[in-house]
Amino acid sequence: MADDSPQGQVPGGGDSVSSILSYAISLVESAKSVPLSSSVMVSREELLDLLYRAVDMVPQEIMEARRLLRDKESYLEGVRLEAEEILEAARAQAETFVSKTEVMRQANLKARHLIQEAKEEASKMRFEAEDYADQRLAALEIALVNTLKAVKAGRERLAISVGVREPAKPIVGNSGTLEDDFFDQDES
Repeated sequence: MADDSPQGQVPGGGDSVSSILSYAISLVESAKSVPLSSSVMVSREELLDLLYRAVDMVPQEIMEARRLLRDKESYLEGVRLEAEEILEAARAQAETFVSKTEVMRQANLKARHLIQEAKEEASKMRFEAEDYADQRLAALEIALVNTLKAVKAGRERLAISVGVREPAKPIVGNSGTLEDDFFDQDES
């Protein structure tokens, strides 16, 4: 069989099993038929050379495919691990954020509660202080009224025993009233 390509050289390179087998198929398809038979005439040497080359290349290509598969699996495993790390970091960051947010919410709630308690306590203390002051002033007023009554009664008895018909008027200061002069004595 005559061929345009040199012996053992596959057109298009022949650097893979598939190109060698494709060339072998084309040799068989383009070979001359044997009369009254389905057989064809092919150069045994050329076809065997192609088949041996293909057989020799199969282990190399299988090894290369296995290496590529391992590399792919290794790469995919690395990507998967990296994705898991990213997800874990995102989860941790989200948990930290949620935790900080919850802590802030709790702190604000506690602060508002403490402020409210302090306001209530201050209001209660102010009310109690005002109530106490009012009670003390009322007691003082009663004591002063009683004292004033006792003083008036004493003066009246004194006036009767001395023979004065009407007791003398109390001495008042610039304000015109005894009460104002009594409380203004600190200012003079």
